[in-house]
Amino acid sequence: MDTPSLRLAEEKNFHSEILLFSFNPEHDIIVVCSANGDVIAYQAYIRKVWALGTRNQRKKAVSLAWRPDGQVLAVTFSNRSLVLASVQDGHSLSSETLSFETRACNWVERITGQKDENTHTELEPTSIADYLPVLVDLPSINRTRKHVVDPPDDLFSLDKQTKLNILILFGSNDILLRAFGLWPLLLINRTSLPTDQSLLSVTMSPALDTLCLLTKSDTSVNYSLFECTPFLSDYHNDYVQLTRSLCRIKSLILFNDKILTTLTELTTKCFADFQSRVNTFCQTMRQQETKQWTFQCELMSLLSTGNCSEPMQQNFFGNIFDYGYAKKLVTSFEETRTKSKELIVMFGRIIEHIFGYLVEIKGLQQWYGKFDQIEFDPNILQLCLSNAGSLLLKINEYTDFIHEMSDVYTFFLRWLGFVAHQLHTSKHNTSTHHDEQIECTEADWDHLMEFIDSYCSFDEPLLDIFSMYLKSENLPETLTRDSAYRKLLDHSNNNKQTFFSPKSRRSLLGTYQDLKQSIAKTFEIRLQNSSSQMNKSLPLLASIPIDQQSSSTIEFDQRRSQHAISYIIQQNHLQFHLIIYTPANKQCLVRLIDLQHVLGPHRSITNFKFYDSDKLAIVCGNTAELNNANTAEITIMNKNYLTNFMIISIKSSTDSQIIDFIGNHSNILITCPLKDMPAKLTVDGRRNLIAVWSKTRKLTTFIYNPSDDLSQGSSSSQVPIRMDDESTLVQSGSITTIISSQESIR
Repeated sequence: MDTPSLRLAEEKNFHSEILLFSFNPEHDIIVVCSANGDVIAYQAYIRKVWALGTRNQRKKAVSLAWRPDGQVLAVTFSNRSLVLASVQDGHSLSSETLSFETRACNWVERITGQKDENTHTELEPTSIADYLPVLVDLPSINRTRKHVVDPPDDLFSLDKQTKLNILILFGSNDILLRAFGLWPLLLINRTSLPTDQSLLSVTMSPALDTLCLLTKSDTSVNYSLFECTPFLSDYHNDYVQLTRSLCRIKSLILFNDKILTTLTELTTKCFADFQSRVNTFCQTMRQQETKQWTFQCELMSLLSTGNCSEPMQQNFFGNIFDYGYAKKLVTSFEETRTKSKELIVMFGRIIEHIFGYLVEIKGLQQWYGKFDQIEFDPNILQLCLSNAGSLLLKINEYTDFIHEMSDVYTFFLRWLGFVAHQLHTSKHNTSTHHDEQIECTEADWDHLMEFIDSYCSFDEPLLDIFSMYLKSENLPETLTRDSAYRKLLDHSNNNKQTFFSPKSRRSLLGTYQDLKQSIAKTFEIRLQNSSSQMNKSLPLLASIPIDQQSSSTIEFDQRRSQHAISYIIQQNHLQFHLIIYTPANKQCLVRLIDLQHVLGPHRSITNFKFYDSDKLAIVCGNTAELNNANTAEITIMNKNYLTNFMIISIKSSTDSQIIDFIGNHSNILITCPLKDMPAKLTVDGRRNLIAVWSKTRKLTTFIYNPSDDLSQGSSSSQVPIRMDDESTLVQSGSITTIISSQESIR
C-alpha cells in the first residue's frame, strides 16, 4: 500500500472552543487561544509547554502574531490589552492597554533584497554595547526557564535584529505601528482613513514604505495603498539604529521595574513585623490617653537615665521586643543588606546602559541630522538624559545611605536588645551568660541620638528607613532637616551650569518615575504629531464586488513576500478572487478561481489558507448527498467521508484571468479525507505543517510530505495514518521534519 503524503501527527480534544491558533515561524510550537481565556503553547504539536495565565482575568484573545524571528508572541485581548510574551516560557515581557479595540494584528519585517541607499560606510557607528558592561541576571530575580528552544532573545537582546520589524495593530478604523513591537511609530486614526469603509487587513510593502490596506464597503472589497511611512525606507539604517536603541531602553525599563519591585519587597519584608509591632504599641498608648507620651521620649529617657515608663517596660520590652527578637532582627537585617546591595548595583548598571543608549541616540542626531525627517524631538532626548543622570546620582546617594546607616541601625537594634535583656534580668534577678556590655564608641552614641531624633519623632516612628526611598516619590521631612546625616544629601552647591540635578527632595522611586515619564513622552511623540499629517486620498488598485447572496462576513487570507503581496478572498462557497500586488511596479493582478468543477455543486469550503505563494490549502465538506454526483468528482473525493483536506496549485501558466480547472485535475496536489467536520485551518507551508480545528472540539495536526506525491505520481485519497512509534523527530536548526524509520531503510 502506498504511504499517504499527509500524515497524522497528533490529536487533542479541548473543553472550550478554539478562537485562534498559529504555528511559530521558527520553532516547533503551536499557540492555541481558547474561548475560556487560555493562551497555551504546545511543542511537537501536542505537549503543553507554557500558558500565559490570562484565563482567570475574564478576557478573550482577539488576535495573535509572531515576531518574524519567532522569539516573541504578541496577543491582543478583548479588554484592549496587548501582551508580548517570550516563546521560551510564555513569560509576559510587556503588557499595556491600547487606545482602541483591535480586530487583528500582523508582524512584518523589511524583506527587500536591495542594498540600502543610506548606508554610512565611513561613519559606521560602533555599538554602544562595546563600551558597557555585560548584563548578568541575579538569581533572586531570574525566572525559571524551561528548555524549550535555544537561549531566548526576548526583548532584552535586540542585537540580532539587523532589519526593522513592525507590529501592526488595527481596529475598524485605527492603525498603530510599533517598531520591534515596543515603540509606537505611528497612529493613523479614522480621520485619515475612508469613513465609509472598514479595515479587513493591514500589511506593509517589503521595503516598509507603504501600508497595504484591504477594506470593505457596502458593495465591494477594495485594495489600496497608503504612502505614510516612506521615512522607514529612506532612512532605514538610521531608523533601525534609533528604534532598536529606544526599544532596548524600554525593555531595560521593564526589567528594572522587576528589580525595583524585588528590592522593595525584600526591604519591606525585613522590617514589616518590627514596624507593625511598634505601631500597634504606640496606638495602644495613645488610646490610653497618656499625656505627652511619645516613643521618642521613651527612647531618649533610656539613653539619658537608663529608665523608662512602666507601660514601656511591661508592654514593649515585656511582650513585644526581647533579646531574642533583637538578635533575629540583626541577622535578618545583615542578610537583607547584602542582597539589597546586589540589587541596587544591578539597578544602577541597567540605568548606565539606558544612559549609554540615550547618548548613542544623541550621537545619531549629531552625525546624521535625520531627526527632522523622522520627527523625533531632541528636546525630549535632553530631558531623558537629564533624568537618567539624576537617577545615577540618586542611586549613588541611596548606596551611600545604606552604607552609612547600616551600622547605625544595627547598633540601634543591638541597643534595644541590650535594654530588653537588662530589664529582664533585673526583674527576675536571674544571672546570664550573655555579655552585658556593648562595644561602642562615643560617636556611636551620638549617631544613635541623631537617629532617634530624626526617625522616631512621629506618632508612628519611621523604623523602616531603607524602604522609604522605594515606597514614596518624595523623601520624608525628617531627612530635609539639619542633622548629622543630612550631609549625605547636602547639595547646597547649586551650580547652574550642572546638567544633572541630584533632586535632593526626591526619593529613588521618585527620580526613577521622572525618568520613566520622560521616556514615555519619547514613545508618544509620533502619536501626537501623526494625525495632522495624514489627510491624503488613498489610491485604489483593485475593487471586487460583494456577492449579496453570500455571507456578510468576508473570509480572506494574505501572504507577504519579497516580490509580491497576495490576498485570497472568498466570493462564494466555491469561488475566490486572487489579488496579487507587485510593489516594484505598483500594479495589481486580479484573478477569479473557480473550484466548482473540482468540488462539485454539493460541496462547500469551510476554511482556507495560503500554503505558499502559489498553493492554496482548503478544508471542505458536503452540503448534500453524493448519490447524484458526477463521475469526475467521485474520482477525486472519497465518498465515504464527508470532509476533505486539499492542497491546490493556483499558479497559472497562461495569461487568463480565470482559473477554473476545467478538465484539468493536475493542479490538485493532495486530497485527503478527514474524520471530523472541520471549522478552522492553519498551515506553515515552509515546514509542511497543518492544523485543523473540528466542530467536535478536536485539534488535529498533520505533516505533509510532498516527496510522496512525486513518487506516487498522483494525489492520495486515503485517510491520513498516524506516524508509527518508530518515527524519529529530527531537528535541523529550528526547522523540524518527521522521518519514518521505514523510509530510512528504503
